[in-house]
Amino acid sequence: MEPSLIAKHYLKALDLQAQPPTLAYLNELVRRHIARFSFCSIGPRLGLDLPLDLPALFERIVVQRRGGYCFEHNGLFHDVLAELGFDVQLLLARVIFSGIAHPGLTHRLTLVNLAEDRYIADVGFGPMVPRAAISLSGVPDIRGGRSYRMHEATPNEWHLQLMKDGDWLSLYRFEILRYGQADCELGHFFSHRHPDAVFVNNLVASRILDGEVRSLRNREYRILRPAGDEVRPIAGPEQLHAILVQELDLWVTQAEGQILFGALP
Repeated sequence: MEPSLIAKHYLKALDLQAQPPTLAYLNELVRRHIARFSFCSIGPRLGLDLPLDLPALFERIVVQRRGGYCFEHNGLFHDVLAELGFDVQLLLARVIFSGIAHPGLTHRLTLVNLAEDRYIADVGFGPMVPRAAISLSGVPDIRGGRSYRMHEATPNEWHLQLMKDGDWLSLYRFEILRYGQADCELGHFFSHRHPDAVFVNNLVASRILDGEVRSLRNREYRILRPAGDEVRPIAGPEQLHAILVQELDLWVTQAEGQILFGALP
Protein backbone atom coordinates (compact mmCIF):
# COMPACT_ATOMS: atom_id res chain seq x y z
CA MET A 1 0.00 0.00 0.00
CA GLU A 2 1.31 3.45 -0.92
CA PRO A 3 2.19 5.89 1.92
CA SER A 4 -0.51 8.33 0.81
CA LEU A 5 -3.18 5.63 1.10
CA ILE A 6 -1.81 4.49 4.46
CA ALA A 7 -2.03 8.08 5.75
CA LYS A 8 -5.61 8.32 4.47
CA HIS A 9 -6.71 5.14 6.25
CA TYR A 10 -4.76 6.11 9.38
CA LEU A 11 -6.66 9.40 9.60
CA LYS A 12 -9.93 7.58 9.03
CA ALA A 13 -9.16 5.30 12.00
CA LEU A 14 -8.63 8.42 14.14
CA ASP A 15 -11.74 10.14 12.73
CA LEU A 16 -9.62 13.04 11.44
CA GLN A 17 -9.23 14.88 8.14
CA ALA A 18 -5.99 16.04 6.57
CA GLN A 19 -5.10 19.58 7.68
CA PRO A 20 -2.16 21.98 7.36
CA PRO A 21 0.81 20.95 9.53
CA THR A 22 0.26 23.07 12.63
CA LEU A 23 1.01 22.49 16.32
CA ALA A 24 -2.69 22.15 17.11
CA TYR A 25 -3.08 19.44 14.47
CA LEU A 26 0.07 17.67 15.65
CA ASN A 27 -1.20 17.63 19.23
CA GLU A 28 -4.55 16.25 18.12
CA LEU A 29 -2.82 13.48 16.18
CA VAL A 30 -0.75 12.58 19.27
CA ARG A 31 -3.81 12.64 21.55
CA ARG A 32 -5.91 10.44 19.31
CA HIS A 33 -3.11 8.00 18.46
CA ILE A 34 -2.30 7.13 22.07
CA ALA A 35 -6.00 6.77 22.90
CA ARG A 36 -6.81 4.58 19.89
CA PHE A 37 -3.70 2.41 19.41
CA SER A 38 -2.37 0.65 22.50
CA PHE A 39 1.27 0.28 23.45
CA CYS A 40 2.22 -3.32 24.25
CA SER A 41 4.87 -6.05 24.27
CA ILE A 42 2.61 -8.85 23.03
CA GLY A 43 4.73 -9.37 19.91
CA PRO A 44 8.03 -9.85 21.78
CA ARG A 45 6.36 -12.05 24.43
CA LEU A 46 4.93 -14.34 21.75
CA GLY A 47 8.21 -14.38 19.79
CA LEU A 48 6.59 -12.98 16.65
CA ASP A 49 8.36 -11.50 13.65
CA LEU A 50 7.89 -7.72 13.77
CA PRO A 51 9.07 -6.10 10.52
CA LEU A 52 9.42 -2.31 10.57
CA ASP A 53 8.42 -1.40 7.01
CA LEU A 54 5.51 1.04 6.83
CA PRO A 55 2.89 -1.34 5.34
CA ALA A 56 3.66 -3.95 8.03
CA LEU A 57 3.41 -1.35 10.82
CA PHE A 58 0.10 -0.07 9.47
CA GLU A 59 -1.27 -3.60 9.21
CA ARG A 60 -0.27 -4.55 12.77
CA ILE A 61 -1.18 -1.36 14.59
CA VAL A 62 -4.15 0.04 12.67
CA VAL A 63 -5.77 -2.90 10.87
CA GLN A 64 -5.11 -5.85 13.20
CA ARG A 65 -5.07 -3.85 16.49
CA ARG A 66 -2.02 -5.76 17.71
CA GLY A 67 -0.34 -2.77 19.34
CA GLY A 68 3.41 -2.34 19.50
CA TYR A 69 6.17 -0.41 21.20
CA CYS A 70 8.30 2.62 20.26
CA PHE A 71 9.99 1.35 17.10
CA GLU A 72 6.58 0.37 15.78
CA HIS A 73 4.33 3.22 16.95
CA ASN A 74 6.80 6.03 16.33
CA GLY A 75 7.88 4.48 13.03
CA LEU A 76 4.30 4.58 11.78
CA PHE A 77 3.70 8.04 13.25
CA HIS A 78 6.88 9.51 11.71
CA ASP A 79 6.00 8.32 8.21
CA VAL A 80 2.37 9.44 8.45
CA LEU A 81 3.47 12.89 9.67
CA ALA A 82 5.83 13.18 6.72
CA GLU A 83 3.03 12.23 4.35
CA LEU A 84 0.82 14.91 5.94
CA GLY A 85 3.41 17.61 5.24
CA PHE A 86 5.23 17.85 8.58
CA ASP A 87 9.00 18.42 8.62
CA VAL A 88 10.14 15.41 10.67
CA GLN A 89 13.41 13.82 11.76
CA LEU A 90 13.96 10.37 13.24
CA LEU A 91 15.75 10.37 16.60
CA LEU A 92 16.89 7.66 19.00
CA ALA A 93 17.10 7.98 22.77
CA ARG A 94 18.45 6.27 25.88
CA VAL A 95 15.88 5.43 28.57
CA ILE A 96 17.38 6.57 31.88
CA PHE A 97 14.62 6.83 34.50
CA SER A 98 15.51 3.39 35.90
CA GLY A 99 18.93 4.69 36.92
CA ILE A 100 21.18 2.94 34.35
CA ALA A 101 23.99 5.39 33.57
CA HIS A 102 24.46 4.69 29.86
CA PRO A 103 21.84 2.35 28.37
CA GLY A 104 21.56 1.55 24.68
CA LEU A 105 19.65 3.49 22.05
CA THR A 106 16.46 1.52 22.49
CA HIS A 107 13.84 4.26 22.18
CA ARG A 108 12.63 5.89 18.98
CA LEU A 109 10.95 9.32 18.80
CA THR A 110 10.28 12.07 16.26
CA LEU A 111 11.55 15.63 16.05
CA VAL A 112 9.01 17.93 14.36
CA ASN A 113 10.17 21.28 13.02
CA LEU A 114 7.42 23.91 12.96
CA ALA A 115 7.69 27.59 12.13
CA GLU A 116 7.46 28.65 15.77
CA ASP A 117 9.64 25.99 17.44
CA ARG A 118 10.96 22.43 17.43
CA TYR A 119 8.93 19.73 19.18
CA ILE A 120 9.32 16.11 20.21
CA ALA A 121 6.35 13.96 19.22
CA ASP A 122 6.31 10.58 20.96
CA VAL A 123 3.44 8.08 20.78
CA GLY A 124 5.45 5.05 21.94
CA PHE A 125 6.59 5.46 25.56
CA GLY A 126 3.98 3.39 27.34
CA PRO A 127 1.98 4.78 30.29
CA MET A 128 4.41 7.70 30.79
CA VAL A 129 4.06 9.07 27.25
CA PRO A 130 3.14 12.78 27.02
CA ARG A 131 -0.33 13.59 25.70
CA ALA A 132 1.03 16.26 23.32
CA ALA A 133 4.17 17.32 21.50
CA ILE A 134 6.77 18.82 23.86
CA SER A 135 8.66 21.97 22.91
CA LEU A 136 12.46 22.04 23.00
CA SER A 137 12.14 25.56 24.43
CA GLY A 138 11.77 24.07 27.92
CA VAL A 139 8.25 25.41 28.49
CA PRO A 140 6.33 22.79 30.52
CA ASP A 141 3.23 21.15 29.08
CA ILE A 142 0.55 20.21 31.63
CA ARG A 143 -2.23 17.83 30.62
CA GLY A 144 -4.14 15.10 32.39
CA GLY A 145 -2.56 15.97 35.73
CA ARG A 146 1.00 15.51 34.45
CA SER A 147 3.66 18.09 33.66
CA TYR A 148 6.42 17.47 31.08
CA ARG A 149 9.27 19.58 29.78
CA MET A 150 12.40 19.32 27.65
CA HIS A 151 15.65 20.15 29.44
CA GLU A 152 18.96 20.70 27.64
CA ALA A 153 21.28 19.16 30.25
CA THR A 154 24.44 19.84 28.20
CA PRO A 155 24.78 21.30 24.69
CA ASN A 156 22.70 19.08 22.37
CA GLU A 157 21.85 16.57 25.10
CA TRP A 158 18.12 16.82 25.71
CA HIS A 159 16.12 15.17 28.48
CA LEU A 160 12.39 14.53 28.45
CA GLN A 161 11.40 15.21 32.06
CA LEU A 162 8.28 14.47 34.09
CA MET A 163 7.38 16.35 37.27
CA LYS A 164 7.29 13.72 40.03
CA ASP A 165 7.08 14.32 43.77
CA GLY A 166 7.96 18.00 43.37
CA ASP A 167 11.05 17.49 41.20
CA TRP A 168 11.85 16.87 37.53
CA LEU A 169 12.59 13.23 36.69
CA SER A 170 14.48 12.57 33.45
CA LEU A 171 12.79 9.77 31.51
CA TYR A 172 15.08 9.56 28.49
CA ARG A 173 17.86 11.54 26.86
CA PHE A 174 18.77 12.10 23.23
CA GLU A 175 20.95 14.09 20.87
CA ILE A 176 19.81 15.64 17.62
CA LEU A 177 21.94 13.56 15.28
CA ARG A 178 21.42 11.79 11.99
CA TYR A 179 19.90 8.32 12.32
CA GLY A 180 18.47 5.95 9.75
CA GLN A 181 16.43 2.80 9.39
CA ALA A 182 19.48 0.59 10.00
CA ASP A 183 19.90 2.16 13.45
CA CYS A 184 16.25 1.40 14.20
CA GLU A 185 16.66 -2.20 13.12
CA LEU A 186 19.52 -2.66 15.61
CA GLY A 187 17.61 -1.19 18.55
CA HIS A 188 14.46 -3.02 17.54
CA PHE A 189 16.25 -6.36 17.27
CA PHE A 190 17.66 -5.99 20.79
CA SER A 191 14.31 -4.84 22.20
CA HIS A 192 12.25 -7.76 20.90
CA ARG A 193 14.83 -10.56 20.64
CA HIS A 194 17.56 -10.18 23.26
CA PRO A 195 16.99 -12.43 26.31
CA ASP A 196 17.67 -9.53 28.69
CA ALA A 197 15.36 -7.02 26.98
CA VAL A 198 12.51 -5.55 29.05
CA PHE A 199 9.83 -6.38 26.48
CA VAL A 200 11.05 -9.95 26.09
CA ASN A 201 10.81 -10.50 29.85
CA ASN A 202 7.68 -8.52 30.74
CA LEU A 203 4.14 -8.25 29.44
CA VAL A 204 3.25 -4.57 29.32
CA ALA A 205 0.34 -2.75 27.72
CA SER A 206 -1.13 0.72 28.05
CA ARG A 207 -3.70 3.07 26.59
CA ILE A 208 -3.80 6.82 27.28
CA LEU A 209 -7.31 8.30 27.43
CA ASP A 210 -8.18 11.92 28.24
CA GLY A 211 -9.32 11.15 31.79
CA GLU A 212 -7.22 8.12 32.69
CA VAL A 213 -4.21 5.95 31.89
CA ARG A 214 -4.80 2.21 31.62
CA SER A 215 -1.61 0.31 32.34
CA LEU A 216 -0.91 -3.42 32.58
CA ARG A 217 2.39 -4.91 33.73
CA ASN A 218 2.60 -8.67 34.16
CA ARG A 219 0.11 -9.66 36.90
CA GLU A 220 -1.13 -6.18 37.76
CA TYR A 221 -3.53 -3.84 35.98
CA ARG A 222 -3.77 -0.19 37.00
CA ILE A 223 -6.16 2.58 36.03
CA LEU A 224 -4.45 5.88 36.83
CA ARG A 225 -6.67 8.91 37.40
CA PRO A 226 -5.94 12.35 38.92
CA ALA A 227 -8.23 11.48 41.83
CA GLY A 228 -6.41 8.22 42.58
CA ASP A 229 -5.37 4.87 41.17
CA GLU A 230 -7.34 1.66 40.87
CA VAL A 231 -5.26 -1.53 41.07
CA ARG A 232 -6.43 -4.99 40.04
CA PRO A 233 -4.36 -8.18 40.40
CA ILE A 234 -4.63 -10.50 37.40
CA ALA A 235 -5.59 -13.94 38.63
CA GLY A 236 -6.01 -15.99 35.47
CA PRO A 237 -5.80 -16.14 31.66
CA GLU A 238 -9.47 -15.28 31.15
CA GLN A 239 -9.11 -12.08 33.16
CA LEU A 240 -5.90 -11.18 31.31
CA HIS A 241 -7.57 -11.77 27.95
CA ALA A 242 -10.58 -9.66 28.93
CA ILE A 243 -8.38 -6.73 30.00
CA LEU A 244 -6.31 -6.85 26.82
CA VAL A 245 -9.36 -7.00 24.56
CA GLN A 246 -12.00 -4.97 26.40
CA GLU A 247 -9.94 -2.41 28.31
CA LEU A 248 -6.94 -1.98 26.03
CA ASP A 249 -8.64 -2.67 22.67
CA LEU A 250 -6.03 -5.19 21.55
CA TRP A 251 -6.86 -8.13 19.32
CA VAL A 252 -5.64 -11.24 21.15
CA THR A 253 -7.01 -14.77 20.80
CA GLN A 254 -8.04 -16.88 23.79
CA ALA A 255 -5.16 -19.24 23.01
CA GLU A 256 -2.68 -16.35 23.00
CA GLY A 257 -4.14 -15.16 26.31
CA GLN A 258 -3.40 -18.57 27.78
CA ILE A 259 0.19 -18.48 26.49
CA LEU A 260 0.77 -14.92 27.70
CA PHE A 261 -0.57 -15.64 31.19
CA GLY A 262 1.32 -18.91 31.50
CA ALA A 263 4.60 -17.15 30.71
CA LEU A 264 4.16 -14.25 33.16
CA PRO A 265 7.06 -13.74 35.56
